[in-house]
Amino acid sequence: MELLTIVHSQKIEYIPIIYAFIGKIKRHILFFDHAKQERAFAQELKVSIEKLYAKYNLKTEIKMIKIDEDSKKDMQQIAQVFEGKSHDIYLNGAGADTALFTVLSSIILRNHGKVLAYDNEDNSYNIITQNGFTNEKIKNSMNLEDFIILMGEEILDEMNKGEILAQKDALNLLFLDVKRMFDIRFLLKQRKTKELKKRYPQILKALKTLGIVNDEYIIKGQEGFVKFGYLFEAFIYLQLEGFDFDDIKVGVKIRFDKEQVARRNIEVTNEFDILVIKENKIGFIECKVGDSHDPLGTVYKSDSIMEYFGESASSLIVNIERKKYLKNKKSKMNFGASILLRAETKKVSIYNTFYFSRNSFRNKVKKRFEVDIKPEFLEAEKRKSLNELVQKWER
Repeated sequence: MELLTIVHSQKIEYIPIIYAFIGKIKRHILFFDHAKQERAFAQELKVSIEKLYAKYNLKTEIKMIKIDEDSKKDMQQIAQVFEGKSHDIYLNGAGADTALFTVLSSIILRNHGKVLAYDNEDNSYNIITQNGFTNEKIKNSMNLEDFIILMGEEILDEMNKGEILAQKDALNLLFLDVKRMFDIRFLLKQRKTKELKKRYPQILKALKTLGIVNDEYIIKGQEGFVKFGYLFEAFIYLQLEGFDFDDIKVGVKIRFDKEQVARRNIEVTNEFDILVIKENKIGFIECKVGDSHDPLGTVYKSDSIMEYFGESASSLIVNIERKKYLKNKKSKMNFGASILLRAETKKVSIYNTFYFSRNSFRNKVKKRFEVDIKPEFLEAEKRKSLNELVQKWER
């Protein structure tokens, strides 16, 4: 097939179609406006497509065509090029300028080609012909690495999910009881090793497994205490393990293309606690342990990231904190009512708690990212209780 893509700044709107037909595209024409900035977008996309095809050892011819939508001559030349072409030509113009999309659609349709209209909410597309249209659900949705490649970025580093799974029992034991976790963290920070051994002997083996204490159960310098933040990211990943996401990555560091950095208000490298993707919709999870010094700033950070990744992106902030005033049932939480309201208007959900609950957390994830837990995971979970987990570490 021959794919014609109208290039513009919001790549997330048209790259799902490019990916859906990966391996089938023999020739790819990138139409871009005559403005200098649009040429940069087209060149950026060309490089991204080439990287993706190189990854899968595939080949396609890519051609860039500059076009002025206000030029009658340009439109006439395009019409001549596609005169009498076959039905193997497809136009991908999701999110493009209406005038340009309308003119090119007319040219393609009258020459027996097809026009693709992508629906990012339903992750489907309409195939429009002279005779009508049909709707197709996208079966080949992007994984995170391929999504990042097509967005023009590069993964520099990420946490090893195999290692996280190997530490699953220790992570669950440490974080499922939030009050105990904060007590342990405080004792470690104060280097009260004897009191730690006396009050929580069952947790010592788990702390050793997680690299927080050494063989003598003494904290490994400042590093052992700082690791709680990274370990909490790993713990949250384990809570996502049973959901039917298409892909999940933890502790991801991404380098953005220099041209993108120059054009947009973003850093050269950005770190994400957890990235998820489901049917071409990207999601972000920010993990916080303890009192966030700037809850509103955390909300705005999530909002700015989502703005770059398109309207279908969504975000969840997970913050667990110590209940400072145990006798006060109305102890003030970090993310107050006004911040929660502001976050919701920006498609940012917040799970702020003194006591971590798997059920309430799962409900928050389901609602925010529109995912479900895989039935086989629920069945396996029933066969393993938290009591069995605790007994294992007390032996």
